[in-house]
This record gives sequence, structure tokens and C-alpha cells, in this order.
Amino acid sequence: MVKLNPISKAHRVLDGVRQSEIQRRGSTAYIPSGCSHRVQYATPLGRLHLMTFEPSFVDTVASEMGLSRVDLTPRFAVEEDRFVLEAAELIDAELANGNPHGKLFAETFARTLAAHIVTRYRGSGKTNSKLPSINSVKLGRLDQFIDANITLPISLADLASQMGLSEYYFCRCFKQATGMSPYQYLLKRRLEHACACLRRDDMSIQDAAFASGFGDPVQFSKQFRRAHGFTPTAYRARYVIKGSAFVSVA
Repeated sequence: MVKLNPISKAHRVLDGVRQSEIQRRGSTAYIPSGCSHRVQYATPLGRLHLMTFEPSFVDTVASEMGLSRVDLTPRFAVEEDRFVLEAAELIDAELANGNPHGKLFAETFARTLAAHIVTRYRGSGKTNSKLPSINSVKLGRLDQFIDANITLPISLADLASQMGLSEYYFCRCFKQATGMSPYQYLLKRRLEHACACLRRDDMSIQDAAFASGFGDPVQFSKQFRRAHGFTPTAYRARYVIKGSAFVSVA
């Protein structure tokens, strides 16, 4: 649980321990699976973001991180966790936009947050911090895979398998190599393909959306405008056919 706006007062009981909380923006509580929990608010609740993970999922991420043992301890909402706050706000924004990235967005953020939980709220354990690299050759192969499957849904597991990495390590390595998350990169590639389709005179805007892997033309137009500053219709209007080539017109 992370608080999205200040300030609320609450009384929480975690694993038999009672504590009063003054929740401010970013205050984060963590309740491990199976931990007894009760909370009562003494002031208006305000806005909270609640996220849940299957224990087996957290264990899988911990194993991928090279941790031999994970003892997660409960935390009262008395400390700010900027990472969780920023993630919650990004998730809220994504949902408000209709979640155009779909399953890939959810998978990426779930693994990133689970890794953060394991790192911040765990007990002792051994970890291997060395990350494999993603060079231009590997990235080129990934681009070929995306291009070959551009009309289809592409999952995080699909992308990670092309690198021979676990999904956890792929997310970390990919961000380090490209400066983008996998879902941002895939969206960029889909929009680039859509631009090429829009420069053809034999494809409608709906056809261009479907050919680029956007199942909803309305969401396609919305994402296109966010990326380019104008709609697909306006983009197409900037081009006229001259012989066999497209030229831009003001």
C-alpha cells in the first residue's frame, strides 16, 4: 500500500504489533502473505494505491535474482518509498490511458516491483549482482523478432527468450542498454511500423493500426498523437504521392 496524497492518521496492527501512523505522500506499508493485519483510520482515508502479488511470483523473482533465501518482514506506513510511489503513479496513468501496452506493461512492472520488494524488505541472503550485457548484435536480433511478429501480441517472456535471459534480468539489462523499458521500446517499434504503413496509399488508418499490432484503432490514434503531436490522419495529410515516392508537404 502506498499513500498518494497527504495526510492521514491511522492505527495499524501488523503481526500482533500495534503502531500509530501519520501517512504522508509516499508512505508505504508492506504486508507479507499470511501476516495478520488490521488498520483503522482516524481521519479521512484519502487516496491509496494497493498492489498484491502471489507469494510464488515473489519467490520466482527472488530466485532469478540469485537469492538463496527470502525472509520478507512487514513494514508500517511510516516511511516514504519513492520507488513504489512513482510506480503507482505510472500505473494509474497507464490505466487512465486505457493500458495500451496491455500485458507487457503489467509483466514489466510486476517484476520490477517484486524485485524492489525483495531488495528492500528482505532479510539476509546471497545475491549475484553481475548483469549480462545486451549489445547491438543482440538488439538487432530482437528487432528482427519484433518486426516478424509486429501484428501479434508480444509478451515479456517472448522478448526475454530471444536474449536467453530470465524476465527479471532482461528487464534490468534492457533498461541499462537502451534507456527504455521493454514495453516503451516495443511501443516505439510499433509506431515506427505504423508510420511506414501510413505512408502507403493502399492502407487505411485502421489497417495501419492492425498491421502494427494495435488491436484498437482508437487507442492507436491516442498513442500516435502522444508520440508525434498529431493524429495519424494529420500525419498522412503531410504526405502526397509523387511518382512512387512520398514527399512531405508543409
